[in-house]
Order: sequence, then C-alpha cells, then structure tokens
Amino acid sequence: FDHHQFDFAIFELETASKIAPVKVNFDPVVTPGSWATVRGWGTSTGEEYTRSPVLLEADVKVWDNVECAKTVDASVPIMDSHICAGGADKDWCSGDSGAPLIVNKAGEDYVVGLASLGRSCAIKDVPGIYARTSSARDFIEPYLSTNPVTTNPVPTKPVPTTPVPTNPCPPTPCPPPPSRRAKEVHVASNRAVQYYV
Repeated sequence: FDHHQFDFAIFELETASKIAPVKVNFDPVVTPGSWATVRGWGTSTGEEYTRSPVLLEADVKVWDNVECAKTVDASVPIMDSHICAGGADKDWCSGDSGAPLIVNKAGEDYVVGLASLGRSCAIKDVPGIYARTSSARDFIEPYLSTNPVTTNPVPTKPVPTTPVPTNPCPPTPCPPPPSRRAKEVHVASNRAVQYYV
C-alpha cells in the first residue's frame, strides 16, 4: 500500500441521513486556477492543535500538479491521483485530514478531493495535497446510493448491517484497498456525506 496515494475510506451509515449528501466528482479535469472550498474542524493555526468548535472553511485556488510537485519534498511524488489547492494564507491544517475539497459547478457542490498530505498549514506558495476522487471512481462508485435522498426521511426499523465487500472493484485497474491503520476522519462540510470517502 502506497500511503501517498488513494487516501480514502468508506463509511456506510446504518440509518438514512437527515441531511442531503454532497455529490462526488468523477470528472478528472479540475481547472488549475479555479477556486474550491475546504471545510473542517481542525486547528486554525499551525502552532498548537486545538479543534475548532465551529465548522471552518477556506477558499483555495486549484494548482496544476506539475507546479505543485515543485513545492513539495521529492519523497512525496505528486501523481494523477492527487489534486493540489491552497498556497496563500488559507489551507487545511491539523485535525482536517479527510476534509472535503469542494467545487461548485452550475450551483451544485461536488467533492473533488479529500485532504491528505501537506508540509504545514497555510504556507505561502505551498499548496495542500488532496486525494483526487476521480482517481478512485472504481472504488467509490459501488457504495453510492442510486436512490434519491430526502431531507426528512421516513423513520424505518433498523436494518441489520452487512459486511462491506473487501474488493468492490472489477478486474480492471483499481486503487489498492484502504489502509486498516487508524486515522482521524472528519465529515467537514455543511452537509453530511452519506457515503463519506
């Protein structure tokens, strides 16, 4: 398992969410120079780790991966499975791992990446590195609901949970399975992600 790639985890909810999910973007093209939003409850300074009691958000600029690679240590190769954003005085920070990077397309929010790697918090000319959702489509898509989600679901009897398949991917190329190591995961959006990746 390459810990620099495919930094995703899937959580299935036992009961329906009362909050509409954010859509997942599977288009690999996110235009460098465009704006995105990252949301999370992590620290707002890189100096001391204190979770925020309120949801924070920052607008960050999407970078070209070639330019992004010039800003990071050579031991962290920037690949097509990454998307970079930030580089000003706004970024994700400690406690925001897994936070969604969201773009707005025609009035709808889409998750394009999840906070994964970074040198520190909000360093000028150094973006944060996100796991690109489009690179893990074969892994994510089998878990997405095809049923419309309502904001006020009808209460139902609890359904027994079933084990998640260990390999939902077809025999075509697929990202490696998620790491079993413990990692902080935050649903960092003003809307819950029904199937958080």
